[in-house]
Amino acid sequence: MTVEFPISTGEADYVARRKQLRKQRRLRIFQRIWQLTFITGLTGSMLWVAMLPDWQLRSSNQIEIEGNNLLSKETIKKALPIQYPQSIFKIQPQEIATQLEASAPVYKVAVSRTIFPSKLTIQVQERLPIANSTRNGQSGFLDAEGIWMPSKAYPANITKPSLAVLEPNNRAIGQWSTLYRQVSQSQVKISQVDARDESNLILTTELGLVYFGTYKPTVFATQLETLDRLRTLPEKLKSKSYKYIDISQPTAPILEMNTPPKDKSSETKS
Repeated sequence: MTVEFPISTGEADYVARRKQLRKQRRLRIFQRIWQLTFITGLTGSMLWVAMLPDWQLRSSNQIEIEGNNLLSKETIKKALPIQYPQSIFKIQPQEIATQLEASAPVYKVAVSRTIFPSKLTIQVQERLPIANSTRNGQSGFLDAEGIWMPSKAYPANITKPSLAVLEPNNRAIGQWSTLYRQVSQSQVKISQVDARDESNLILTTELGLVYFGTYKPTVFATQLETLDRLRTLPEKLKSKSYKYIDISQPTAPILEMNTPPKDKSSETKS
């Protein structure tokens, strides 16, 4: 004789919930296994694709250089921090641009990748040498922003600037960009800027040495105008009859004369 005990509604709901929870747990486990398998397969596929020859930089021949005029393409390529072969996907354009700006006389470097076919395109703007300058006994150049670059960073056959600059204690000249712009626009030809003494800027010009005193852009513009009006000095005075022109006060320029040699005959007579 079998005796059946009736199941209450609450117990039936409890059993149903347990079954539902077990089912949901199995489903979550299945989903995690599927996700793990998918991610593992995708990662492996990407690594496999990345290692294929068509997705690698195998030599510098796959690098295009644009915007260069002074520097050869090979010189720029040698300065690139890239080891071959290397997957195109591992290339960090910004890192390459930053390191190239630090190791070569270029700025505003833009690096772009092409996935297929794999190649790099590097656009550069070169730092143009506008003045000769020596730092720590090493010859080099200055650009219009006052950035110093060793001469060995450029080809040996580069045309050197006609302007020479003597900097204070191997460091950049304050307000160089403004000073250079004014010097380059001067009506009087200037061949050398001597800024070693900050209290007296000295220029070597077609009129000889000129003392300007402390450099001040607004005053310097007036001084250059005054200097231009003194162009006739070499015509009126004998060659090398004066040491320098002091134009620190542009309204009252001073001509420092050479001391005339003593007359030996008069000394003998006396």
